Amino acid sequence: MAKITQKTMKTKIEINVLNKLRLPVKKSDIKNTVDKIINLLFNIPEVASKSAVCNCEYSTLSFELSFCNDNLIQEINRDYRQKDKSTDVITFALFADDENSIIQNDRIELGEVIISIDTLIRQAQENNNTLEKELYTLITHGILHLLGFDHLEQKDYDFVVGVQEFVIKNL
Repeated sequence: MAKITQKTMKTKIEINVLNKLRLPVKKSDIKNTVDKIINLLFNIPEVASKSAVCNCEYSTLSFELSFCNDNLIQEINRDYRQKDKSTDVITFALFADDENSIIQNDRIELGEVIISIDTLIRQAQENNNTLEKELYTLITHGILHLLGFDHLEQKDYDFVVGVQEFVIKNL
């Protein structure tokens, strides 16, 4: 994927750890890596030009990143998506999904990414990945959803997976 030059933007990320879980990576490392992920994403022309924020003036992208266990993510999945099973990542895309979204003080609130640590650990083992690689793959996936990218069709799935792989390879 070719790169373009994008203005430097700040990210404001709030990290929430639910169920008294232990994160596989320090919060400060997650925040630093999220900044790199955002910059890599916006250096991909298709992401920069087709994201939900592409026509907006802003200096900061803000979102929440929450970690929970399989039981809680299953409840969330059941209550909000009518799927009574655990999953790896769920997103609530405020900016991309709400036509009344606003920008305040030059900041866009994208929404929330929720990741199950239990599933992250299982998937890392299944995929022969480190916990860090699996974590950053799921975070990248969630950010893409917050930016308005979905994967209901195969071509969209291929795009999202291709972007994830590019980002992880270049971290």
